[in-house]
Amino acid sequence: METQLDKAFQALADPVRRQILVRLSTGNHTAGTLAEPFSISRPAISRHLKVLRDAGLVSVRTDGRERWFSLSPDGVTDAEAWLDELRYVWRTSLFELKSFVEGWD
Repeated sequence: METQLDKAFQALADPVRRQILVRLSTGNHTAGTLAEPFSISRPAISRHLKVLRDAGLVSVRTDGRERWFSLSPDGVTDAEAWLDELRYVWRTSLFELKSFVEGWD
């Protein structure tokens, strides 16, 4: 079973999707404006946006005929918590190793 955390990391694994998120960090965009700097088709951008939406990293709002995409900050909550836990374990392990090595005096 794929979790929301799995979906977030799978979405973040692609460099194009990460670039889309960076562009969205400057404000809301339509798919067309998001596609401008890329040398890939607009349908490919739409597929990337679907993956980002399914992962909860991007939300979409319809205004007339346009669909506006924006970052969804809550989408990274699970990934951030997982990374924080891993960071804590890593730092604790390094501190314990340092204490052990320094105790050899």
